[in-house]
Amino acid sequence: MSKGSRSSTSMYSRFWLVIAFLTYRIRTNKVSGQCHTAEYSVRGMYLRGHTFKNVQVELHETCYFKCTEEVTCQSYNFVIGLNICELNNRTKEARPEDFLPDEMRYYMKHLTNRVPLGSIAELPAESCTEVRASEGNDVENKKHWIYSDEKSLPIETLCEGSWQKVNGEYSVCFGAKDNQYGSVTIPKSGRLRAMKLIHKSGSLRCNRVTGSSFWGCTYSAYNGKLSTIITDADKNAVLPPDEDLEGFNVSQSHGCGTEKHFYSLDGTSHNSTVLVFRNLSNPLSVSRDQELQIWYGQDLKDCSERGNSGETCVDVFAWYE
Repeated sequence: MSKGSRSSTSMYSRFWLVIAFLTYRIRTNKVSGQCHTAEYSVRGMYLRGHTFKNVQVELHETCYFKCTEEVTCQSYNFVIGLNICELNNRTKEARPEDFLPDEMRYYMKHLTNRVPLGSIAELPAESCTEVRASEGNDVENKKHWIYSDEKSLPIETLCEGSWQKVNGEYSVCFGAKDNQYGSVTIPKSGRLRAMKLIHKSGSLRCNRVTGSSFWGCTYSAYNGKLSTIITDADKNAVLPPDEDLEGFNVSQSHGCGTEKHFYSLDGTSHNSTVLVFRNLSNPLSVSRDQELQIWYGQDLKDCSERGNSGETCVDVFAWYE
């Protein structure tokens, strides 16, 4: 082995010894008397596409402290040989698909007093799903800052796990006849994987004899099936999709005939407090400020609604990809 090669190998080894020492120091550091959970630096890996600032340094351990100076810094990559710190506004947990191999870099997460993703307007997330990936179960029933359109116009919204509340402060109410649909203005562009409704008040009846329901008609001909349908502004069924809706057979004597306006949903009954629609096989693309409507099936199809009454009020949640 040449003298130059030995020198290069020795320098490379010393580099990683210093990294190991720095990582140990960070892992055992105490701030305000509290120990902080840490992780090792990840050699030969980096986070692609989330760098908001490059910093030239003399000592690579300076990168960690440069990251702590930036409120939006979630992690950093260090470029070996060029002594460049790439400060990132995401972690590998938030964007695992962008965590890639590179022998000339290493990755380190901001460990001490990191600002959680979505907790401030300067650090909005792309969705509640991304917040949950980044922060784990700490997102349950909390408000977070989320981009409403691509990477612009952050809004503060309630996240319930990966679900984003889309109806704002007031519940959405829909009736059982006379086109009394509930209107929802979508606050965020994106692709919807699913939606759910949480009952807040009220109930519906499809006649004066049978019992009330949050989501449908309790008349025996419906056999426990539900009739709450989400449509677009043109009354096209979105959830459930049209192919999942049913109508009565021609032989059945019912005012709605074969009009498709009810469906089965395993695990959900007429008085379940939560109605979670099945995941869409093809996620629905929606735009900010787009209207979706919540209908009672008979009212949607203008059939057999004369004796209907009541109103159900709900909170509306969407699961974005």
